[in-house]
Amino acid sequence: MQSRHKYLSYFWNSTLEKTRIKENKLYQKAKDETSGLNVFGHILFSLVIVMVAAFGLRSFESTLIPETQNKNIPIFAKVALAAEVTYEAESIFQSHKQINIQPEQAFTFNLSFKNTGTAIWTKEKVYLKSLTTALKFRHSFWPDPYLPAQLQEKIVNPGETGTFKFALQAPKNLNLYSGDFVLVSDNTMIKGGDVSVGMNVVEHPEEFASEKQTVQIPSAQIVTTTATAVVSAPVPKLNICTLRLNIAALTSGIDNLTCVSAFSLPEKGPDVRVGLFHTDKSVLIKNNQAWQVYDKNDTLLASVPADVEILFNYSEAKKEYTFDFINTTVRTSSSLYLKNFNDGIFTILSLTDLADWNKSINYNQFRGNLSLIFYQPTERVWVVNTLPLADYLKGMKETSNPDPAEYQKAMTIAARTYALYHVNKFKVEDSPFDLYPDERDQVYKGYIAETIMPNQANIVAETAGTVLTHSDEVIIAFYSARSGGQTLTSSKYPYLKSVETPYTKDLAKWGHGVGIDQQDAKARAEKLGWTYDQILKYYYSGINIEKIY
Repeated sequence: MQSRHKYLSYFWNSTLEKTRIKENKLYQKAKDETSGLNVFGHILFSLVIVMVAAFGLRSFESTLIPETQNKNIPIFAKVALAAEVTYEAESIFQSHKQINIQPEQAFTFNLSFKNTGTAIWTKEKVYLKSLTTALKFRHSFWPDPYLPAQLQEKIVNPGETGTFKFALQAPKNLNLYSGDFVLVSDNTMIKGGDVSVGMNVVEHPEEFASEKQTVQIPSAQIVTTTATAVVSAPVPKLNICTLRLNIAALTSGIDNLTCVSAFSLPEKGPDVRVGLFHTDKSVLIKNNQAWQVYDKNDTLLASVPADVEILFNYSEAKKEYTFDFINTTVRTSSSLYLKNFNDGIFTILSLTDLADWNKSINYNQFRGNLSLIFYQPTERVWVVNTLPLADYLKGMKETSNPDPAEYQKAMTIAARTYALYHVNKFKVEDSPFDLYPDERDQVYKGYIAETIMPNQANIVAETAGTVLTHSDEVIIAFYSARSGGQTLTSSKYPYLKSVETPYTKDLAKWGHGVGIDQQDAKARAEKLGWTYDQILKYYYSGINIEKIY
């Protein structure tokens, strides 16, 4: 720990000593004596003692504390600080110790260290330093040849874990290489923070597959086929992202990063825009928390308290939005954006969307933000709900709460994949929203559905970030209610091939009949004990199930 001190000065010490001398009996006696020489002799002797003491103390102090440290802290405090603050670390995770790799191929290297010292680590000071042996692994993403990665966390307290994630690139010549890195704070090595990684650069890494590699991807567990003992195969998280998505934060070079890094994917996934409905009537909205209204230029138009109802109108003749707030009519030609900055729940009071099975339930409440957008190609005002993908999935109504868990997992993963496919698609297309809230895409009913289907909310969290891929792309995961005994083949998508669906063989087809037959899949989970991965790989041919965030 660096401190800044003001050193003990000669004048401070001499003043202190003189004060003490004045309290001394010898000084008092000398003051009363009439002999000037006697008094002068005592004073001179005292001054010599003070000077010697001050000089000695200054010399002793300078040997303990460098000149750059805080000069306002007394010497005994400096010694105590030096004894209390320590920088120490313990390596607790290393994604690769040695890897077989092709020349100039890159991969993501992950490290975790436990802070076993007494000092607090900060992102500004603690970083990983590459020694000269590791410079041959340098990737263009490194901020500096000797600084491949900074601490991921802003602050790591003693006892907590700090992580590092960065790219390594293999040398171009075939050989066995080793590189070293050290954990440092302000360029001073942290004890226990040294790391080595080896690369066996070869033309055909698969020939060395039997050798131990320390990429930590869980292996699949045995899957049973009885309904009484269902064990799902775990989903491997991509160590290196090869997916091609338009939502990528980087335009190139993403094959050596995880998908989280490449696409800047948040914990709940990317935002999804759902076109709830279009209308030519007024829209009445409130929120149980304070909320705000903005225009397209992010100009604040109103800060609305909780439970205050606002009536929004759009005049097609004037191409103008209006709403009343605090005795003022706000007018704008811009679309309106209703920001839910307090994580409240919007209620669209003018919306009636009653459940078929219970007319007392109105699906008119929503998480996330709302917007009112006049879409010129359709000449309609759309009310759009924008929210994280995870919250969107919790509000879906494609399954029922009592459905088998493995069936719900399969449907949740398929629904996440379908939504992500469309988010990715419309990133490069002119559209005010990504998905319809009904059978045209997926049935989404918002917050009310979440409250009556708690099992689905749990499964969304359990399968977080898991999607279906084929040929390095997210698939369009079609599904329908039932296929009538046989799903259909799509000539456009190679993973959508016809399969038998015996549990709907004697029933009329309901839906387009492509992909998952929901009724057949549910029966397989109930009667055969199929796990979610068995279900998904039956209806979608040659796909991978991958966790990308």
